[in-house]
Amino acid sequence: MAEETIECLRTVPLFRGLPADELGPVCDRLRRFTLQQGEFLFQRGEPGTSLFIIEAGTLRVYTLGESERQVLLDLLGPGDALGELALLDGRPRTAYAQAETDCEILALDRELFLEHLQQRPDTALLLLSNLSARLRQTVVQAESLSVRGSASRLAHVILFLADRDGEPQAGLVTPRLNRKDIAAAIGTSEEWVMQTLTEWSREGIIGMTGPRRLILHDVDALRLIADQEE
Repeated sequence: MAEETIECLRTVPLFRGLPADELGPVCDRLRRFTLQQGEFLFQRGEPGTSLFIIEAGTLRVYTLGESERQVLLDLLGPGDALGELALLDGRPRTAYAQAETDCEILALDRELFLEHLQQRPDTALLLLSNLSARLRQTVVQAESLSVRGSASRLAHVILFLADRDGEPQAGLVTPRLNRKDIAAAIGTSEEWVMQTLTEWSREGIIGMTGPRRLILHDVDALRLIADQEE
């Protein structure tokens, strides 16, 4: 179980690259609990006091837009983590995290983590290096997205969601997609999203299978669309 937990921590960008002897003591501070379907892991404005790792189940992360409409930020599954920066700054949550299904969650509380860093300053230096790399990556992604058109942003979302189940490749099926959430996330209408998906289906780029799922046929074509600028 300890090795499995260490591998879970290694999926968290904040801990990526840390050796097992650094991660072992962190694992000892984890607690496990169950989240029922529809239950909130946290809500916007609540104190950020823990990092969470999903062991089983699906979690949706969203914020509220105009008229209190949900705007999807992320769909998370086993191995995914959220709230890692709360370990360092403890600032209030900026979004909502709600269980789509029953979930098994691992939590690392900030107070125990800071106590660990005081005892292991080398770990703190490694974490700072990881944070710097993530900041540079975020800036590059933001600059890239700012010049993308709607089709490019839609392709990017599909590839992003597909990547959660492994490297995007032909035959891979995405998680369930909510056209309303996607439309809000990329700044367009549900009708446009459906029209574009239908057009890509006719062109053989994607296929529609099951309840609100897509199957990838031509990943290279999807990547070309994702890389297009306005």
